[in-house]
Amino acid sequence: MRYLLLLTVGLAVTSCATSSKEVEEEENQAQQEPPPGLIEVVKYEEKTKQLMETTEKLQEAEGTLDEQRRRLQVICADYPEHAVCAEQTAARYALDSFCSEPEFKGHVDEIVKACHQGACKQVDQAELITRTQYMLLTQSLPHTLVTFPAAKSKLDATDRRQLQQFVEQVRADKGYLIIVGRASKDGPWRKNLEYALDRAEQTRQFLVDDLGIDKSRVGYITYGHDKMYLTDLDAERLSTKKLSMKQANRSALVFAYPCFEPDAAQAP
Repeated sequence: MRYLLLLTVGLAVTSCATSSKEVEEEENQAQQEPPPGLIEVVKYEEKTKQLMETTEKLQEAEGTLDEQRRRLQVICADYPEHAVCAEQTAARYALDSFCSEPEFKGHVDEIVKACHQGACKQVDQAELITRTQYMLLTQSLPHTLVTFPAAKSKLDATDRRQLQQFVEQVRADKGYLIIVGRASKDGPWRKNLEYALDRAEQTRQFLVDDLGIDKSRVGYITYGHDKMYLTDLDAERLSTKKLSMKQANRSALVFAYPCFEPDAAQAP
């Protein structure tokens, strides 16, 4: 009778443990599944994805203190194979790989040269890029989409935090930032172009004046009639939030180009 009682208790404990494990697995699975309403962002090319992942891990490893960052850089400069330098070394290799293709760099360098670096004030001076060039940026460069209310161009606290996190994540301050301003199709086209340029300029000013990025590393471009507007598919690809085409067009799209070389961009 005593053995039967022990066996019963043992089975009960095992059953509880199994049940608890199943509940835990269900909770973990629920946490991994994206919440409703989110859509899948555009799938980056493998090198782009690797660059973003390694720089994000590097940022976490370094922490937030400048002294920690300085010490880590000193150690890793002399001992790149040291265990504490794993994330930094991986990030450097990813960046080198990302910037190692001359053909890709040549195409993006052409687009960078088209940027006004903040000097584009008149709507008739807007530099244009082709749809093919734009898709190259979208598929190959890390980017973030900042949206605005109707007829507004001012960044709010959420926008500023989003831009700061993006710049820190991909180390964009060491490369070049390309801003594409947009507006919805509501109203006259010329007025919409003014909104598009103003949104790009407001974004540029925040990156330069508030985040301290060198103004020679930030520029903006826009499309022109028709090409300036995003499609529904573009809206889905460029944001983790569910946006209508109209909402997505009231925006500034910021690309980070980590391979930027100032001398090459200024060459004739």
